[in-house]
Amino acid sequence: MKLPSMIKGWLNTTITPERFLENYVSTGDKVNITKLVERFNLSIYHYLLSLSDKETAEDTLQTTWLKVIKVQSTTKHHTNVKSWLYTIARNTLIDELRRQQKWQLQTLEPDHLKSDLLDQELEKTTRLEIFNSAISKLPFYQREVFIFQQEGFSVGEISELTNESFETTKSRLRYARNNLKAMLGKYYER
Repeated sequence: MKLPSMIKGWLNTTITPERFLENYVSTGDKVNITKLVERFNLSIYHYLLSLSDKETAEDTLQTTWLKVIKVQSTTKHHTNVKSWLYTIARNTLIDELRRQQKWQLQTLEPDHLKSDLLDQELEKTTRLEIFNSAISKLPFYQREVFIFQQEGFSVGEISELTNESFETTKSRLRYARNNLKAMLGKYYER
């Protein structure tokens, strides 16, 4: 016997992250938060680790989830929980870096983009290590938008997450790519 498509939809047990948050806010049932943690913890940790050291990333991740747990029923329902979680993580990381006095704006000098030391490093390490090393040398805002894009966010979503204009986000992404090309040189094209 074939079920009508409307009834098939009722049998779909996949619950969206938005639904988990909504259920948590309305019932306070921690199972819903656990589901969100299972779904997003690793990717948020990777994002934080890409922008800081291991200890700072772990502390920030924990603080992020504590903030999510404290969400009140007065909080508006979020249409994109993934973006909302990354926004909390990002703001928490920036606050933590400021507290540690590690927050600084950086500019890349042209001679810093390619050096003999980088050439020697390229010969000794794997491609992933080379790429990660180059990413770590990017200024914070460029590195951040590049990582967000690697996490699957669109330029529009990234501009929302970072509270920057679409054009600023696009420019930072372009600068990040150009700086990576300059740092990696011939290795970038392989």
